Amino acid sequence: MYCKKCGSSMPENTVRCPACGAPSISVGAADYTAQYDPRDIEDNRVFAALSYLGLLILIPIFCARRSYFARFHANQGLILLLCTVAYTVVTRIVTRVLDILFGGFLSIIPGAFSLVTTALGIFFFVLLILGVVNAATGRARELPLIGRFRLLR
Repeated sequence: MYCKKCGSSMPENTVRCPACGAPSISVGAADYTAQYDPRDIEDNRVFAALSYLGLLILIPIFCARRSYFARFHANQGLILLLCTVAYTVVTRIVTRVLDILFGGFLSIIPGAFSLVTTALGIFFFVLLILGVVNAATGRARELPLIGRFRLLR
């Protein structure tokens, strides 16, 4: 068996590549809990949960560098944070433009846009709750829709 990331040879039943630390299970799986050491999970649940609370993501990034479990959740939290910031910026700009173009809150277009943005805001809040619950219960599950992206290695 060979590592898909670095190409080095590794034993059949390994969870991580001994050379580069990359997971040996395919990226398509949504639940990676089996790849992490149970002691690592137990020791770093709090750091993992902090990953989803805005700028508190910096705590696990710098204080739990050697924890693969905390790093997984820091990646998920960073993606969620970036999506939320992008959502907020775009929403504010588009809302302002619609208010200028259509003259206030009584128009149907800004009202419909408001419904869509509210639904997206609720979606991001649900993702935050899912992330914190997964981290606190020791699960390494990807967040729906956005969890497959990797920013932190």
